[in-house]
Amino acid sequence: MKRKVVAVSVGLMIAYIGFEYLSFRRMLVTADLPLLPVGVTLNYPATTADKAPYTVVMLGDSTAQGIGAARPEDSFGALVAKHLAQQGRQVRFVSLGVSGAQVLDVRTEQVPKVAALQPDLILLSVGANDVTAWTAPTTYLDEMERIARELDRTDATVAVLNVPAIIAAPLLPYPVRLVFDERTRRYNHGLAQLLRTRQGWIAVRIYEEAREPFERDRTLFAADGYHPSSKGYALWARITLQALAAKNVET
Repeated sequence: MKRKVVAVSVGLMIAYIGFEYLSFRRMLVTADLPLLPVGVTLNYPATTADKAPYTVVMLGDSTAQGIGAARPEDSFGALVAKHLAQQGRQVRFVSLGVSGAQVLDVRTEQVPKVAALQPDLILLSVGANDVTAWTAPTTYLDEMERIARELDRTDATVAVLNVPAIIAAPLLPYPVRLVFDERTRRYNHGLAQLLRTRQGWIAVRIYEEAREPFERDRTLFAADGYHPSSKGYALWARITLQALAAKNVET
């Protein structure tokens, strides 16, 4: 009898989490956010004329496309490029990020376009959609390893953001947050190990460094309660620039 009660309780909890998960997916799809174009290219002029242009390429999902920002110039990658331009060099920013992309999409649809752009710096932000789509951590990490092998051929510096703290998102009901957070941690643990083995790759610890500010300040989230706002992306950019500076990456 006791086992039956436990089994029923577990079943009800799983059903509840499943219901809340489906509700989250519906709310995310219908969120009213600024519609940012795919494939944005921005040019930031030089303050001096003694250096060749510096190319920054952004890969990834909705956070790479900048969903939640008020305009393309407020997206995470564009803010990084703008700051680099302030060091006195012309910077070209190209975003290949697409909302909804998972790690397999990045490898098959975005990475093949990178070499022709001759990047100096590649920014990569992908993983949240894999978490919410239940991609196995081993599959995610295998695909990231394949991406790494392809991007190594470009000789560019690669800065990889780990999966952000989905647990902080107010859109999500608490039980679903906990389930996603456990998988996020597994992704990020494996990703940290992968990055330690790659020369010229930089780990940007968005999960660890942005979680507490996002939990404390809800204005860092966009109106959907899930994506970063322009203010949230500005924080991501600062964290990334600090990681680049720590590795002495200069334009």
